[in-house]
Amino acid sequence: MRVPAVERKSQLIAATVELMRREGVQSVTMRAIAKEANAPLATAHYCFSNKDELMDAAAEAWLRNLNRFASDVPVHLGLRRAVEQVAEGYWRSLEEEPASLLAEIELIMWATRNADSSPLAAKIYPAYEVELGTMLTAVADSSDDRCVMSIPDLVRCFLMIFDGAAMQYMTDPDAADHRGLFLLMVDALLVKAGL
Repeated sequence: MRVPAVERKSQLIAATVELMRREGVQSVTMRAIAKEANAPLATAHYCFSNKDELMDAAAEAWLRNLNRFASDVPVHLGLRRAVEQVAEGYWRSLEEEPASLLAEIELIMWATRNADSSPLAAKIYPAYEVELGTMLTAVADSSDDRCVMSIPDLVRCFLMIFDGAAMQYMTDPDAADHRGLFLLMVDALLVKAGL
C-alpha cells in the first residue's frame, strides 16, 4: 500500500528523532532513517533531498514540543514560582529521558558544526528563548512581580544554568546532588533578578 508523502515525511521525521535518541546524531544517515521508518531509501530521498534537510525537519519537530514544560505553569502564583516549576519540569525530563537531552545537545553541536549548510544552529536557542520568554512575560504581566533583569536575560541565564547542570549530570549522575545544585543556582538567579 502506498503511503502519502505527507504521512511518509512525518514517519521519517519521527524515525530521525527516535534514532537520534537511541543511538546519537552520528548514527543518522538517510539509509538508517529509511530502515528505521520501514521505508524505501528512494522514498526518503524523495521526501528530503539530503540529510541536512531531514535533520532540520527533525529539529523543527523537536522545537514544536517546547511547550511541554510551560503548559501547567501556575500563572497566578507569580514569576518566581513559574520559573521554579519550569526548572522542576526540565530536571524531571532530564532524569526520565537523559537520552533525549543528549540527542538534543548532539543536534545543537551538529548544527553548529554544519552552520554553513544548515540554518538550524541559529534557530534552536532563539526558539527556547521565545517559548520561555513568552510564557514568563505572560506570568509577569499577570502578577505584581517586578523582575530587575529583562525576561530575555532571565531566560538566557536559566538556560545557561540548566545546560551546565545537565551536562554534569549526564557525565556522572551519581557524583553529586545535581538536582539540588541546579535548583540552588536557579534560586540564586531568582534572587539576583529580585524575585
